[in-house]
Amino acid sequence: MKKSLIIAIDGPSASGKGTLAKKVAAHFKLPYLNTGALYRLIALRVMHQEIDPHNFAAHISILVENIKEADLEPEELFSEKVGAVASIIAKNSELRAALFNFQKDFVTKGRDIQGGAVLDGRDTTSAICPDADYKFFVTADVEIRAKRRFDQLLKKGDKVSYEEILAQLKKRDENDLNRSDAPLKITADAVVIDNGNLSIEEGFQKILQIIEN
Repeated sequence: MKKSLIIAIDGPSASGKGTLAKKVAAHFKLPYLNTGALYRLIALRVMHQEIDPHNFAAHISILVENIKEADLEPEELFSEKVGAVASIIAKNSELRAALFNFQKDFVTKGRDIQGGAVLDGRDTTSAICPDADYKFFVTADVEIRAKRRFDQLLKKGDKVSYEEILAQLKKRDENDLNRSDAPLKITADAVVIDNGNLSIEEGFQKILQIIEN
């Protein structure tokens, strides 16, 4: 195993990349960053301050102040409403630039001090960690992703419909694929994992086998 190990896991929303990334990070005892949570945090701040997500550029410097890793953990960040707003604001190139340094610093600190890092989120393999030791693109059909997200929200007691979740994911995919700055894409050196019919453990073992071999 390399002395320092940087692993980047990309893919569309609700593909299971975050769950797999957490397991990989725990296995190798590496720090973990959900980069999408950064945009969800800013989205939540936009919502709390009642700022128009389509016209928020003037507030970016204030919105990105004092971000701590603990800010990226609250369950509230991972609601569908916050995710929908995050998908809108993530298209803003000024915001992406403002959050870029936070993510790069996390990678640098992990590599230099903590033996590596695991990051998941859209554009981690292309923009944030283009020189990662291992890159994975975790995907699944949008209908499967919607059903998984729907089941998760039902267990939490959220009142949502499958059709609503499916429409939101399709819109989010469209936003991510078509944004001008760091759109969702599969890099040439990423290993694609179709997570549609895999259990969490099966997907984890598939990633682990590639890294350890």
